[in-house]
Amino acid sequence: MNLRLLHAGPYLTTYYDSHNDWLYADWQGELTLPAAQAASLDFVRCYLHHSYPRVLNSNALVTSVSWDVTPWLAQEVLPAMEFAGVQQLAWVCAPALRGRHMAQEIANRLPHMSLTLFSDLEEAVAWLQRTRADCSSGCARPPRRPTIQAQMETAFQRLTHQVTAQQFEAKNTISY
Repeated sequence: MNLRLLHAGPYLTTYYDSHNDWLYADWQGELTLPAAQAASLDFVRCYLHHSYPRVLNSNALVTSVSWDVTPWLAQEVLPAMEFAGVQQLAWVCAPALRGRHMAQEIANRLPHMSLTLFSDLEEAVAWLQRTRADCSSGCARPPRRPTIQAQMETAFQRLTHQVTAQQFEAKNTISY
């Protein structure tokens, strides 16, 4: 892999692999809903001005996942990825059984995306490389139509507003 760093955060490091022409998302740590939301915003931001039809998503370093992360990802982030043009997603599951269950639940909610689950990174890389489209005539992706770009920016702003509001509400909720 020939990786160019796009974003580094406490829970997610995102790279562009120019050799394989895919986005590589490397998640780590304990994913609570606020952590997953903040990291997901950074991930989705990568799609605002560039199209990445293929994604290598690794949860190999994830130590735990909060119960509320899966429904939020499935409802908010993964549909945005489909809208952004992601066609293939190789998902390396977290070693814990719950991590694999989470990934399978998300895969079941995305019938139009080619999403395959893997136990290790090498298998996922091999699958994405085997399924790579023929690039003999060049792999340049056409720019997005202005209407699609505007819709993506609006969707990103909505997601950002939603996450900000939820995190503000969570900070200001008093428990008795």
